[in-house]
Amino acid sequence: MRKVGTLACLISSVMSINAQIIEAGESNPIWGVRAAFDVNLPGKVHGNVIDDRMFRNGTGGTFGAVCNIFLRNKFYLEPAVSLFYDTYSYKYKGVTITGIDFEESNPTVYKFGIRIPVVVGYSIYLTDRISIAPFTGPEMSYSFAGAIKIHDKKKLGIDDTSLFGKFGNQRRFECGWKIGVAFFTGLWSFNIDGTIGMTNLMTNGTRFHENRGSVSVTRYF
Repeated sequence: MRKVGTLACLISSVMSINAQIIEAGESNPIWGVRAAFDVNLPGKVHGNVIDDRMFRNGTGGTFGAVCNIFLRNKFYLEPAVSLFYDTYSYKYKGVTITGIDFEESNPTVYKFGIRIPVVVGYSIYLTDRISIAPFTGPEMSYSFAGAIKIHDKKKLGIDDTSLFGKFGNQRRFECGWKIGVAFFTGLWSFNIDGTIGMTNLMTNGTRFHENRGSVSVTRYF
């Protein structure tokens, strides 16, 4: 029992010291895991014969690892790698896909891939245990898979088409710019951020960008 008690005290002390190190920015690097809830905000589709918001907002999620690197003068660098799953739908029901007009449905877009943001933040200490940090930086995304899901109420035998094929006309790679604020307390951080899409995702001569808002929680170790 003494050994168990001693071990528990030791673990508690290490956790406490580690939390103080994170708050003071004295440990390099600090690793963590992050989960986020995303709100997808598709922009307008621009072209010679179209200038309209073709898509409704959607939701998604990300999960991955982060690495917080203290720089100096309260600045830090934080790269991350996350898997994402995004959805949003067409705004109009009268959408023609594969030559068929699906009047009774709103086709849905699904994406699955990887995101790599690299942000720089500046810590502002409110108390000994709580700080806030505005941050900004680029974010690269690559979609492993994507599809336009067709709700085939007419039983026409078509379920989905590739988002990156001749019917989807979207690119797999995307670069955006992330702006947000982090709230640090002990071994946890809570982030609110937005990403502005900078890459034209369309390959058919039109222009289309995806934007996103996110709320995330990170546990550092």
